[in-house]
Amino acid sequence: MKKALVTLLVLAMVLSSVSFAFAFAPKGVEIVDITEVPGFVIGTWTDYANVTGTTAICCTETGGATGGVSVLGGSPGTRETDLLEPEKTVQIISCCILSGGSAFGLDACSGAMKYMEEQGLGVPVGVTVVPIVTGAVIFDLGRGDDGRDGKNENRPGFDAGYQACANAFAGVPFKNGNCGAGMGASAGGGKGGMGTFAYKYGELYVGAIVIVNAAGQVVDPETGEILSGRFNAETNTFIDREESVVENAEPPVSGQNTTIGCVITNAQLTQANANKLAEMAHDGFSRAIEPTHQPSDGDCIYAMASGKAVTASTTWGQASANMALIGVLAVNAMERAIVSAVVNAETVEGTYTATGAAYKMNGYATMAANGTLPKQPEGKSKPALDDVKIDPATKADVANVVTEVYYEVQKGDWLSTIAKKYNTTYQKIAAANNIANPDVITVGQILLIPQE
Repeated sequence: MKKALVTLLVLAMVLSSVSFAFAFAPKGVEIVDITEVPGFVIGTWTDYANVTGTTAICCTETGGATGGVSVLGGSPGTRETDLLEPEKTVQIISCCILSGGSAFGLDACSGAMKYMEEQGLGVPVGVTVVPIVTGAVIFDLGRGDDGRDGKNENRPGFDAGYQACANAFAGVPFKNGNCGAGMGASAGGGKGGMGTFAYKYGELYVGAIVIVNAAGQVVDPETGEILSGRFNAETNTFIDREESVVENAEPPVSGQNTTIGCVITNAQLTQANANKLAEMAHDGFSRAIEPTHQPSDGDCIYAMASGKAVTASTTWGQASANMALIGVLAVNAMERAIVSAVVNAETVEGTYTATGAAYKMNGYATMAANGTLPKQPEGKSKPALDDVKIDPATKADVANVVTEVYYEVQKGDWLSTIAKKYNTTYQKIAAANNIANPDVITVGQILLIPQE
């Protein structure tokens, strides 16, 4: 298993929506809705016709949330990442925007700034407050009616960011799958989406929001089975993305994939802690996406901490937040948010007017409802242990390994008394240390004690 956390997967189908629920082994950990994480509200704006959208994660605390970021993909589209480096002056994030529209979608951050300013949430500068709005975007151009007509005119912008924030503060419901920035997302050739997941441990809350638009396939982190990706239509069998990359030397389409997300917590963190948390959360990407962090991906995770829950830990004598605890919860929340994004995604399809070509992104929820989920490729869930077993004959015989033993001569020692301590003879000690006269040794001399 990839981790010690024991996961129970339960499939529940309601109409065309599918959700995965997980039972969690650690005592005291509860699964909660992402909207329960204190200090944050989440809202979405979705353009169903043009298959795109925007997701806003807003901090409701006057002082904002301590912010961090980690960018590990090769083709990112981001805003305000430099500001979140620990040596920079401003330490907070007012709002994080995750959006479709490629680089055009970063304009949604301006709308978010306007809305947050109206709420009085930002850095006070006297005449107003300046909201610190970070952002990241996915490539979803050319999908839906816009793509059907051969145009790319309808992209999330100022109004989308403003409305997503307004919906967040108004408590407008949203869903996992085809919603917000996840509306136009794809995953390994199948339908991606927006996913959320959160945990509560005592007074600590940790949650993840993710937009899965990955070049790689999405897999069940526990079983390795493919949940979203390309498949052979004739055999209705998933095509293993990693094997395809190796066997066909077939890289993903450049610049058209990215998984972006945000970890939110009510923990009290420094900006250095927040940056580390964002970095740790990338492990959730690695567990659920194969392959991940590719040159064509713009993988980016932000972290926002509202600072109400105090955790404590000491590492090498240095007191800090309990980053091991918070990080474990963040990684598991992120991988489950990724799974939730794709298993709740519905199929999107149509025809390009300009060319007459059909396009289709097959959604897990739709295929599950229709009973058409592809089969797993042969050997996909083969345990890694099968590949790394070692013939016992090649293993070292630990019982017969000889280790060197040394002894420092003390006052009153003779070779004979030292030999008796180690069940050997003074002659062997003298020979091992090139001692010509066994009666002459000095205090502090280091002797090699020969082993049988």
